[in-house]
Amino acid sequence: MELTSKDFERLTETQMEFAGESDWIKQAARFEETINWNHKYIYWVESYASALLATHYLYQIGFDFSIAFDEAMEQYCFTTDYAGSWVAA
Repeated sequence: MELTSKDFERLTETQMEFAGESDWIKQAARFEETINWNHKYIYWVESYASALLATHYLYQIGFDFSIAFDEAMEQYCFTTDYAGSWVAA
């Protein structure tokens, strides 16, 4: 299955900067799985299926990612160095 950047944008609900933001490490307990603290951005999605599809797009274009469940937001999220349109704006 080939996904596009437009598909990626439609799958994600929230995007923000991640690496270098010291408050994130203080909140490490909110993430059920280990995530990559060095990735530049974090994205939240509605479901695990959306996380799999969005990260499949990242895999297609050669970006590393790390998926976790965020208990504070009650959503799946993932980190990556890919800058989506929201964070690049």
